[in-house]
Amino acid sequence: MSKPKLSQSKNIVISTQCFSPVLGGMENLMKGLAESLHKKDFNIFVFADSKNSLDEEKHDKHLSYEIIRYRGLKIIRKRRKSTDIKKFINFKKNINCIFCDSWKSAENLIKNKIAENEKIFCLAHGNDILINKNIIKKKRIKKTLSATNCIIANSYFTKNKITNLGIKSNKIKVIYPGVENFYFNSKKNNNNLKKYKNFKPILLTIARLEKRKNHKKIIYAVKDLIKDFKNLVYLIAGDGPEMKKIRKLIDKLNLKKNVKILGKVNESDKAFLFKISDLHVMPTIQDKRSISIEGFGISYIESGMHGIPSISSGLGGTKESVINGKTGIICNPNNIFSIKDSIRKVLINKKMYKKLSINSKNFSKKFLWKNTIKNYLKLIKKDF
Repeated sequence: MSKPKLSQSKNIVISTQCFSPVLGGMENLMKGLAESLHKKDFNIFVFADSKNSLDEEKHDKHLSYEIIRYRGLKIIRKRRKSTDIKKFINFKKNINCIFCDSWKSAENLIKNKIAENEKIFCLAHGNDILINKNIIKKKRIKKTLSATNCIIANSYFTKNKITNLGIKSNKIKVIYPGVENFYFNSKKNNNNLKKYKNFKPILLTIARLEKRKNHKKIIYAVKDLIKDFKNLVYLIAGDGPEMKKIRKLIDKLNLKKNVKILGKVNESDKAFLFKISDLHVMPTIQDKRSISIEGFGISYIESGMHGIPSISSGLGGTKESVINGKTGIICNPNNIFSIKDSIRKVLINKKMYKKLSINSKNFSKKFLWKNTIKNYLKLIKKDF
């Protein structure tokens, strides 16, 4: 491992499986945390897993802090990362604290007593601590989280799930995910998306294509909605295991004109989609097979930054990111009529839409990193 640059100022280590340029809620959260702490004059040293070396090389060279990437088999990658963190801590000595993106990143550090003299803050985002009947995994999670100095939950829903594991409530701090102001850059090439400006209204879901995001029921709702909104288009941005099933359903319902799968999008594309869209639709469900559920839902906040209301389910932590009747509408995610009726109600009622749009924009401001980072700073300064 090459030795990161040193300085006399405060030093923070971040151990994470998720980091930009891969798009995703946790990836954006960990990068936002690193950049926000760096702006507060901390030296940041990120030890992150590698997903795509070519994209990462372009991305990492523009960072103003140190990052080391790890490739290869998961078990080997995990071991190498924890070993390098141990070497770095022993070499640097004056580490202020360590942030881990989940209990999985913290486990090896604690188990091998790598950071026993350091403050460890472990983030929890919902799905990472949801378990079914796996008693061994439950013991691992509880043991790891109990050994940290503080657990940072992304919602009160997640906090309750952690206390259900038998961990004391006073060990858990709720800090909602931060977001950054981002705007469409007209200098970037968005020609492939500009054609959708001709549609009206535009529904949007930016999310991984997985069962709990509920894309298929939204598509069924669109089938009925186009009777009232002839020029409606539903844009699906993202990739994932449900891709084939979603494509098959679009073909089956003959909706190729009105439902478009965009695949993975970059940050510029994402900003453009928010610029042209009218409604963010993501009435998530709980995937009983994988017991997966939304722990918070940062995409509701990101859409709100652009004055776009959301259609949500209120399940999991989403009732904390979408306020029913104020920043969006909560519907029954298992009922196609409820989804359709909620979308229709917002689109035809201009007075309601304007109110939801203004409220969602104002509500989202409190999640800006310049505000969110204050909560992290309080933790760092606190004596445990």
